[in-house]
Amino acid sequence: MFRPGVERLGGYCTQLIDRLSRPDFAASWKHASRVRGWTGRRESGALFEVVKSLPENPVIVEVGSFLGRSAITLGWACRGKGGGRVYCVDPFDASGDAFSKPVYETVMRGVASSQWECFHQNLRGAGIEQWVEAIRGTAATAASSWTTPIDLLFLDGDQSPAGMREAFESFAPFLKLGATLAVHNSAVRHYEAGHDGGRRLVEDVVREPAFSSIRTVDTTTIAVKSVAYPEGLR
Repeated sequence: MFRPGVERLGGYCTQLIDRLSRPDFAASWKHASRVRGWTGRRESGALFEVVKSLPENPVIVEVGSFLGRSAITLGWACRGKGGGRVYCVDPFDASGDAFSKPVYETVMRGVASSQWECFHQNLRGAGIEQWVEAIRGTAATAASSWTTPIDLLFLDGDQSPAGMREAFESFAPFLKLGATLAVHNSAVRHYEAGHDGGRRLVEDVVREPAFSSIRTVDTTTIAVKSVAYPEGLR
């Protein structure tokens, strides 16, 4: 009977703790949470802390950006470090796996501008446009001309098994030893058919000895690359 009030109180306490102990993340979440997306507060906070722990001027690649919620989190963390860049790879056409595409299309019908324009408007609103570069295209297309070693790879694009695997195989060869891989929508739970690419990728690939310090925060799996890129994963 009292659960809704308890949940609201718990949410308020979490926000208060963040404002007091992590004012930089609290400020970023204030902007990110206004953007329609599916990356929650706890996993966003974990990604924020990952970026803070990376070397100076980190190279961050996000595959799947939609309207920029997680890009704001990552870009704000770079701004706090005073260096680094987030490369957001997305077709920016509301495409995706069969389960996600109708959801994206429904969201975009309620938005006056295009996905591309809305994404950039959200970055400007958060004040982090200079820390983020959007790359319009698929992971395979973007990676075909990519040459830069990566410190953090965040996979949150096409959620189909084939789409998630393609994104991983396109960019994983560029992960530095000790770099971080994060896979959204990959926790143990029930998935709609064809929407379980993140979970399958984690089960098949994100395991020791190739990766270490494997953990799950809400729906995001986070791991550290611990050995050279395994030939068997190509």
